[in-house]
Amino acid sequence: MSQSNQTICKFDLAILNRQATDNRFQAIWARISNRKDAGDIVHDLFERYAESERFYHTLEHIDYCLEVFDQVSHYCDNPDSVELAIWFHDAVYDFPIDDNERLSAEYFMDVTRGKLPEDFRKIVFDQVIVTDHRSAPVNRDQKILIDIDLSSFGRPWERFLSDGVNVRREMSYLSDEVFYGRQIAFMKSLLDREQFYATPWFQDNYENTARQNLSRYLDSLAGKGYAVN
Repeated sequence: MSQSNQTICKFDLAILNRQATDNRFQAIWARISNRKDAGDIVHDLFERYAESERFYHTLEHIDYCLEVFDQVSHYCDNPDSVELAIWFHDAVYDFPIDDNERLSAEYFMDVTRGKLPEDFRKIVFDQVIVTDHRSAPVNRDQKILIDIDLSSFGRPWERFLSDGVNVRREMSYLSDEVFYGRQIAFMKSLLDREQFYATPWFQDNYENTARQNLSRYLDSLAGKGYAVN
């Protein structure tokens, strides 16, 4: 296959993937709201995840989280709320502002006002907030959502590194000293947990690889002169 044909195939595949993702949002929206007015919402979400300053927190990240969610949704008490929280948890990504999870949760409340049941909206709001990893999840669905968001740490090493490069590109406004200092602190806090993941399925499927990846990464930073102890 020629290079031009390969490019066309990749372009066509991207269109098909986006259409499938669009269809998925339309389906959950119709299921929860009994409405068929998701067009503007999903269009705005797609535009947000396609912002030029994003490299990791993109629609590809949402697709990945949804793929993992599909493997664990049967463990959720309210799977629709967890799925919708995945869709919205990075809707706002505006650094150097450091309150994007709350802004994403507020964005969710704004665009769903009068369109979804109030008790359901509050559940999703709380789930999006907890993805800031600053407050502890208080129920099983929040724990599963956090584990989904952190599962990228348990991906194969080369993909783990690629994700790290893309996060660094998003935070290019930070000096290496500040960026890697924050990374070290966050990763050490995860490694210091008795269990990296909060729920059994992720402990069984991601725990060992995630710990190995983070330890290997911290060792590489130590080799570059960063203080990791």
